[in-house]
Amino acid sequence: MNRLWVIFLAILFAACAQGGGEVPGQAGNEARGAGNEGKCIPMTVERLPDLNVPRNAHTAAFVNGELTVIGGHTTGFIPTNTAEYYSNGTWHLIDSYFPHDYGFGVMLSPDEILLGGGCAETFGEGQTQGVELYSALTHSFTPHPIMDQRRTRPTAARLTDGTVLISGNWYAADYTSTYSVTEGPATVRKSAVQRVSPFIFQTSPDNAIIFSCAGTQDEPLEPIAERLQGEPFEVPLLQEWEDWTPLDGGQMSQFFIGDEAVGGYAWLFPAIRKADGQPGLIKVIGKEFSVLETERPLSLEGPEGEELTRHPVLLADRENACAWIVQSILGMNRIYVTKVEYGKALRGGKAPVTLYRADLPEDLPGPYAMNPVLLPGGRIAFMGGRPGLDEYYPIASAFILHTEPQPEKSRLPWLLGLLCGILFASALVLIALRLSHKSARKEPESARETVFTDMMTRIQTLMEEKELFKRPDLKVEDLAAELGTNVAYVRGCISGTYGGSFKSFVNEYRIRYVQRILKENPNAKITALAEDAGFSSNATFYRNFTAFTGLSPAAWLKQQQ
Repeated sequence: MNRLWVIFLAILFAACAQGGGEVPGQAGNEARGAGNEGKCIPMTVERLPDLNVPRNAHTAAFVNGELTVIGGHTTGFIPTNTAEYYSNGTWHLIDSYFPHDYGFGVMLSPDEILLGGGCAETFGEGQTQGVELYSALTHSFTPHPIMDQRRTRPTAARLTDGTVLISGNWYAADYTSTYSVTEGPATVRKSAVQRVSPFIFQTSPDNAIIFSCAGTQDEPLEPIAERLQGEPFEVPLLQEWEDWTPLDGGQMSQFFIGDEAVGGYAWLFPAIRKADGQPGLIKVIGKEFSVLETERPLSLEGPEGEELTRHPVLLADRENACAWIVQSILGMNRIYVTKVEYGKALRGGKAPVTLYRADLPEDLPGPYAMNPVLLPGGRIAFMGGRPGLDEYYPIASAFILHTEPQPEKSRLPWLLGLLCGILFASALVLIALRLSHKSARKEPESARETVFTDMMTRIQTLMEEKELFKRPDLKVEDLAAELGTNVAYVRGCISGTYGGSFKSFVNEYRIRYVQRILKENPNAKITALAEDAGFSSNATFYRNFTAFTGLSPAAWLKQQQ
């Protein structure tokens, strides 16, 4: 009899996997797509073979239907003059002429990439001016005349006539130049503002604007935009907002939301409001900069309080009039992707916002510094990068996140669905009866709870006596090492006992520390206290303090007096 029940349950679940029955005319109540506000839609992870060479600061692209990575540096912060393309389930390794570590790569056609510049030595030192062209048709490189300037961390953009506009340099003078595959380089002028990794946005068939919030030594810049033709001009909005995305290895085409065929040049890039750290999207049309209206605010925190990368990657999907904002979490194999349907905002409304999440397998290191590539159908490919802040150990992992809607499951006839429901209810009754006979043998939860309680006591002692929360870069791995146990156990203990994420657990200690000092010394400088407590920035402190107390620090302090 027991065997018959097992066979029946297997058949039942197999049938239900094909789609639950519905009474004709009754709509399903499952929320789907962009209307799923406040929820996090899971993404499917498609794992690819590892790259042959771990690499970071490389060029990544989808060329002639093939995922391709070129140059960068490998283990030990050593430049690599190699490239790889993915075909027939394998990464194929080929040689390039130059490594282009922190150089530029720009698509000239669907099957060609022009590459130039980069670091001259190991450890990111110096500049180079070598140029070469990669053809995906022959999987080969061809050297071309060198640039007019040596450059590291430049930006290049293809203009309508095929000319490449180049600007930006790191720890060296910045010049605005053009480059033609047939005619070679030409210097336009010394840049009016010395920049690194600037944005280059074409505004008409024969003009473009160039701007950045960072100078050649990563110092803050005045909000000045330079034009290929015409005088530089101030951008008042950039006094309130600063750019929010890394451009090393990125391509300007990923920010383009216009239609070049009809002369429509429009761009989108992430930014952060300086006053409160609120992220948003800036729209650029000609010389006009404006904030894109969204139905709900973007965030620097995940749903569980995780602190997301401050510098995300934006990938514009012009076919579907949406932008994908990709963020990771330092020290975690988790990636969040925010979908912003900008098309509705361009028509005068507000852009819907949808959040997606992918938890990668434990043995698949997720990149913190990344250069993802948008593929057809809402897929996003990741190849290499680095797992943290250390440039010396880039990763070789490669995978694809699927954000596209999963295919609808077929529906059983409603009568069969009803029958399945009756049989399933009968099975539950049988299982309940069996479980009731085993209840006496069930192990009590008290032993597990006792172990968690003991571990939580040790964690709290460490946090209070050693004040580990004061470390700005404190990770759950650090706490596990102090306790002599594994990461999963510590994370599970905090989640099961505290009821929140590790990040929110640590931030609560930091906030309580600030509150205690303020009570003892109301005249203490709040920003200095926030830094001493371990917060990475004032914006993070104010955001967490307000979320925890419901008041600003000043209002809370006034309430205590």
